[in-house]
Parts: sequence; C-alpha cells; structure tokens
Amino acid sequence: MVTEHPAYREEKGHLDETLELIRRERVTAREEKEAAEGKLSHARMYDPDALPIREMLYYRALQNLKNMDAAYKSPYFTRVDFTEDGGEKQAVYIGKFGVSDSSVREVRIVDWRAPIANLYYAGQIGPMHYDAPDGRISGEVSLKRQIGIEDSELKTIFDADLVTQDAYLQSVLGSMSGARLKDIVTTIQSEQNIVIRFPMERSLVVQGAAGSGKTTIALHRIAYLLYTYADTVAPDRILILAPNPLFLNYISLVLPDLGVERVRQSTFLLFMKDWMGEDMPRIETGDRTEKVFSLSPEDYGKLSRIARLKGSLMMEKALEEWLDGFEKSFAPAEGFSFGPVKLFTKEELDTIFLVDEKPFAMKRRVDEFAKQLKRAVKGAAARLKAWYASESARREKIIQESGGTEEEIHERILRLHLSTDKVVKQMEEQAKQAAASLLRQLPSLDTEKLYTDFWKAMLDRPDAAMREAAAYTLDRYNEKHMFEQEDIASLALITLRMQERAKPDIRHIVIDEAQDLSQFEIRMLTRIIPRVTMTIVGDMMQGINGWRGLDSWSSITGEVLGRDTVYRQLVTSYRSTVEIMEFAQRIADRYPVKDQQPVHPVLRHGDTPVIETFPNNAERLEAIRRTVSEWREKGFLSIALIAGTEKEARLLEKHLSADLGAVRIREDDETYSGGLLIARASGVKGLEFDGVIVTDADEETYRDRAADARLLYVCVTRALHAVRVFSLRSKSKLLE
Repeated sequence: MVTEHPAYREEKGHLDETLELIRRERVTAREEKEAAEGKLSHARMYDPDALPIREMLYYRALQNLKNMDAAYKSPYFTRVDFTEDGGEKQAVYIGKFGVSDSSVREVRIVDWRAPIANLYYAGQIGPMHYDAPDGRISGEVSLKRQIGIEDSELKTIFDADLVTQDAYLQSVLGSMSGARLKDIVTTIQSEQNIVIRFPMERSLVVQGAAGSGKTTIALHRIAYLLYTYADTVAPDRILILAPNPLFLNYISLVLPDLGVERVRQSTFLLFMKDWMGEDMPRIETGDRTEKVFSLSPEDYGKLSRIARLKGSLMMEKALEEWLDGFEKSFAPAEGFSFGPVKLFTKEELDTIFLVDEKPFAMKRRVDEFAKQLKRAVKGAAARLKAWYASESARREKIIQESGGTEEEIHERILRLHLSTDKVVKQMEEQAKQAAASLLRQLPSLDTEKLYTDFWKAMLDRPDAAMREAAAYTLDRYNEKHMFEQEDIASLALITLRMQERAKPDIRHIVIDEAQDLSQFEIRMLTRIIPRVTMTIVGDMMQGINGWRGLDSWSSITGEVLGRDTVYRQLVTSYRSTVEIMEFAQRIADRYPVKDQQPVHPVLRHGDTPVIETFPNNAERLEAIRRTVSEWREKGFLSIALIAGTEKEARLLEKHLSADLGAVRIREDDETYSGGLLIARASGVKGLEFDGVIVTDADEETYRDRAADARLLYVCVTRALHAVRVFSLRSKSKLLE
C-alpha cells in the first residue's frame, strides 16, 4: 500500500501544498483567459489589425487554463533529486504540464519537455548532465521516484532503479488498450527521447519497428516543438499527414492530452486537394490494396513499374522538361497585332514570359502581361484614331481643292466625316475586346489538359517505360475521365508552375506511415512549402503499398529533404509480447527488408500465437466466437477481426455483428470506437488492439511474396497480448 512507503507523509504533504498552489493558479489563469477573451471580442469589432495577436493571446490563455485543470487531477508523475556540481540538492518534480508560483515566479512543477526533465528520461542514478539554454549542467542524480496521482489522490510511490523501472514499463505495457492511442509521457525511453527532442531546424527520418511507438513519438515531438519554439511557431503552423481519416481519429486525442490544440491534420490527398482547389481533376480514391494484390504477376509488375515511375524524381524531371518546352512555345510565332499595328513581336513576348516574369507562375505572368497588352491596345487605338483624323483632314483638303459647287463639296466632306467616324467607332469597339481576344489565343493553362497533353507527347518517347506509362494513363483517362493517386504529384507540379497558389504557412510537417508515399510526393511538399522541415516516420517492413511507395529511406534523405537530414532507427518494440514478435519476425524473415535491423521486443511474455485451419466456414466462425468470448473474459477491451478481402469482411459482418456486437470499420471512417471490430488488413496499419484474429490466412489471400508478407506482418503486429491466425482448408505458405 502507498501509505506503507517511508516517504508517504513527505510526498502527501508535498502533494497537498502543490494542489493548493494549483487552485490559486487556476483562479489567475481563469481571470487571464476572461481578460484575453474580452480583448479578443473588442478586436473583432473595432480593431481588426490587432486580431491576430489577440487570437494568439486568447488561445494561449485558454490552453493555460486547460493545463491547470488537468494538472490539478495529476500534477506530476516523478521526482528526481539532483545535485548540481558545486551546488545543493534539489527535488525536481516533473509533470505533463509545468506549474509556477506566480507570486514568487518560481517553477514548482517542471514540464516534461523542459531540458532538466532529461534527468528522468535519459539516465539512471549517479552522475548525470543535461543541456540547458545556458550550457551543459552536470551533477549527480541520487533519487528517481515514480509517483502515481489520480484525481488529485496519491495512489503509488516507488523509488526507481533499473529493475523497478523495467517493472513499471512492463506494467504499463501489459495494461489493456481502449478506443484510443494514449500518451507515453511517463514511459518515454532513451531512444524515443532523442527523437522527440531533435531540433526543428533539420529534417528527421525515423525507421521505427512495429510497436516502437513511432506514431506516439511523432505526436510527442510536436508537443515538444511547440513548447521549445513557442515564441516563433504556432500550433496551426505544424501539419500532420496520416494515411487515412480513421487513423487521424485514432490519434486525435493524444495532442489535446499533451496540452496542444489546433495542429493541422490531414492526409496527403486531402492536403493536395485543399491546396490545388478547382485545379485538381477527379482522382480515383479508396483502398486499392485488395484489387492490386489480386492482379496476375504480369499485371502486378506492370502496375508497379508505372506507379514507381510516376513517383520517381525521373518523372519530375521529365515533366519539368516538357513544361519548359510548353513555356518556350507559349507565345504565338506571329506575335500580337491590333489591326495594322504590331503590338508585340515573338521575341518581345518571350522576353516578357520567359525573362521578366520568369519567377512567377504562368497564370500570374499572363495576368501581368494582360495589363501591358491593354495599355498597348489603348496606345495602338489612339495612334489609329490620330491617323484616321489626319487621313480625314488630308482627304478633306483634296475635296476642297477638287472643285465643284459649295453644296457638293459640303456633301462630300460630310460623307467623309461620317465614314471616318464609323470606322473610328468600329475600331474603338474592337479595341475594347482586343486584349481579351488576343489573350484567348494563348494556350490553355488547365491542369487536366496539360497533364493529358504531356502523356500524349510521351507516346513518342524512345523510353519504353515512359511510353508504357503514357498508354496506360491515357487509356484509363479516356475510360473514366479521372486519374489515380500516383498522378497527384505531377498534377501538383503543373499547378505550381501554371497557377497562382498561396504557399501554406507551415513550418514543420510530420508524416506518419511515410513509406507508402513516393519520392515525388514528398518532394512536392517541399516545393509547395519552401524551407519546411519534416519529421518522417515509418517502417519499410510495413510497406504494404510497396508497389508504389518508397523502397528505401536513402531515396529521400539526401536529394529530396537535403543532405543535412538525419536518419534514426528505433528497433525496440514496446507493443507486442516476445512470442508475438518472434512469430511476426518469422514472417518478415521470409522476405527481409534490406539494411533493416532486427526488432528487439521488450521482455514481456504471453501466449504463443495460434495457427488453425478449418474444413468449413461454420467451424471457423465458431472458433472466432469462442476466442472472442475467451478474450473478453480476460478483460480485453479491443479485439480486431482482420479480414484480407472485402468478401471476407462482409461475411464476418453478416455472421458476427448481431451475436457478438462486432462493428465494421473502414479507412475513410471519421470515428474510431474500439471494442470488437471487423477491419480489412489494409486498413489497420498504425492501430493497435489487445487481441487480433487474422480470419482468412489462406494461400489465395496471402500469397508467398514480399507484398503479402508485409501485409500479414502488419496484421500480426497490431496485437498487444494475443494473436490467432485462422484459415479455411489451407494456410498461407508465409506461415510455414
């Protein structure tokens, strides 16, 4: 019991004092929030120039109040006694949120993101140091004490050494998983801490083994960056790109729990759609994994060749060269004229479009040229009007000198003036429409048309791979009038060069499951948002979209993200038991990933995964029912029935929804509820469950090849505590 710990009275007294302090600071925080709210309302009504700063101060005050409310329930989770060299021992209490005594301006609870908190995360008892803004601080840690506080009550105390720390970690990892991803502030490990605290000025690529916590680490890294760079980076200047809406919902509560709100969250497709707006053509969306995996080896190979070509920097180069040629031939060879007046020669137009306005998108170049064209037409019209007036005067003089009666001369002059006025009026009417008419002679800047024109040009290329891709793309476009997701990067490049688009105000991007993106897709993010840095996390072994995604991290660490990009590997798996990870590793070893280190699970044991083959559906479904019942009795909060095909998912939904309460989830779902779930194999990446049943691991569903091995590996490594792999009549060779 906690009361039996020798330090109970001391820690209970300290907690009571801390809670009283937080009560006082909550009052102050509420007053500051109300004052900021009043000033924000005033700015909205009377002072729009002050609105950005008032909004920032209001949200900061609101977040501070939320943090104080959360801190009151659980103020801190550890105490570290540290004696700085030449100084006195101090007890450092570390919590999820920093708390200061505003009356004396003294920090009473250290925020977990502060430099001194590294004493807890980065070392053991004994000599230690941490890097503060003023330099390295060295000293000795004499005590690390875990303190559990729930709803403002002291629940647990134990003094940590290597053994007890491992015991604490295993107790946390051994708990059941609910309907959401949780923060790991109390259990951040040394290798994770390095990634979280990596500086924002450089991009970071993290290869994280299944269960290494890479998603959670990425979210904690966001919280760390917003704390460390609070004066220069607002939450809405950080963007998270996740594989699908379901994944975003699953992780959605982690950042608010860490005191972070208003971070942008999207998928690559949705982000590009928002940025391109009406310039994005129709894109064929949805999960294509099953369709792709069911292709014949020949068709699979062809699709992979085309998808990889479209995702490569070679594609970027080919499209850039074609767009360069398009720009060079943009101006008409005959130039522009208005009537007999030459407005611009071809050479003059090239100077305008290819030199003077070169830094800008073509749409802006055209808009700037339109202003010059209108002036030129206006000037030409004035010159023509003056010429008509001069010519009319010359002819009038001839009429007067030609002889005849005064009445005849007057009549002829009147007709001359009427004719001249008519011609001038017609010319002036033409001048009003001339600029718009001439501009219509310029080529279309429509993204969709340019992209199809590009592929038509590629049909004649000597490169066989480019010709193959061109024929495939044009055939699909002519059939469906839409493109595939592999085309988005190219479409974005055309939009970037041809249309005016605002550069998103983003300082840092976090990409999860980045192995499923391509070189070109990541490159386009850096082109759309210049000088942005990135945290890229993923696992090549989980590259179920390997037919279109990255084949190595080295393909982006240099040429795409910059040579100063840092690469890290996380090889410890904290999610699954030793038995589950050994089982998963055997699947992975059948088709290993080059240069990837073996996974090392935390020493937590459980049941050996079970493989069973059934002669018919009835017996298989009954085995699923028995397993679910057994796991529920053990207290499992989240169980996944993972189907390899849509047909299997529908069968499970039909037979198990009513009696077991199983709920079907899909990638594009915007809510995630936990419990007993039916999911497709391609849609569970990034999620975790107490128990996993792979329901159809037969030879047809999981073929003996790398792509299917990656998919089965993903399914198995979703489980924290138990795995069962069922199949009908025959099991996949990947399980041998």
